[in-house]
Amino acid sequence: MAAYKWRWTAPIERDTLPVLQELADVLGFIVTGSNAFTGQPAPADMLDELAAAFRRDPEGTVYALKVLGVTKARPVQPDATPPDGE
Repeated sequence: MAAYKWRWTAPIERDTLPVLQELADVLGFIVTGSNAFTGQPAPADMLDELAAAFRRDPEGTVYALKVLGVTKARPVQPDATPPDGE
């Protein structure tokens, strides 16, 4: 019995998919199932493995991505209560 695969789509920039496919190929994430995509890069499998790495070691995964410059600043949330004296 095949494992259930969740299907999710996300809007990405037009040039992003080919780059993710290239990265997946270089890292060895290739479709191995018996279907029309066999032998092609598998970016979804690569993202699954990234999620698994984060589950195993959140701090290490975040650190590795920060070293590569893969970060976005979190929006600053306004304080619900002003500090004393304001």
